[in-house]
Amino acid sequence: MKDKFKTMKQEIIRKALVLLGSNSGALQNSGSKISKAENLCEEFVTAAIEETFIAVKWPFALKRVDNVESDIEAGKFKEIEGVDDCMKVAVIAPSNLEWYVEAGRIYFKGRKLDSLFYYSKRNLEHLLNNDKAYVRQVPESFKLLSSLSLVSQISFAMYSDSLFADGLKKQYLIKLDEVRRIYSVDYNLVNSGTL
Repeated sequence: MKDKFKTMKQEIIRKALVLLGSNSGALQNSGSKISKAENLCEEFVTAAIEETFIAVKWPFALKRVDNVESDIEAGKFKEIEGVDDCMKVAVIAPSNLEWYVEAGRIYFKGRKLDSLFYYSKRNLEHLLNNDKAYVRQVPESFKLLSSLSLVSQISFAMYSDSLFADGLKKQYLIKLDEVRRIYSVDYNLVNSGTL
């Protein structure tokens, strides 16, 4: 399949411009409106990608850590070694562990962490830097959701029409809910409530 876009960001911007009506003539009536839309899209595309990245449990966004034993005395937090790029924890088992994230590092309190999935900052950087091997893993639904996120962020600045902006936000939220169901991480451990 021939890639007609130089970067994923450009593809998301193109989709956002279509959603804003660049093909319908709404933006074509004035060249300055197209320029404004392109400039707003370029300004906010990274934020839209980051938002979409951590909004869904995408397989390409997550890293996994398994079987971490704690040798620290009871009541103290243990750092999970080898993790320094955590943006947000997606799933942790047992689910009743106390934990927190600080400066990309994950800490937990308990005897053992059975398993953990987290959103990786390095994976996001691969995506933003258009790493071809990494971008190949990204489904079209990610690009569409990023485009919907982008247009929902800039539509009011484009048209000063809250009904239009609210409609785009609603489309984004509907698609987000649909994609979350598709990419949910079904994870179940026997005795996951033990500490």
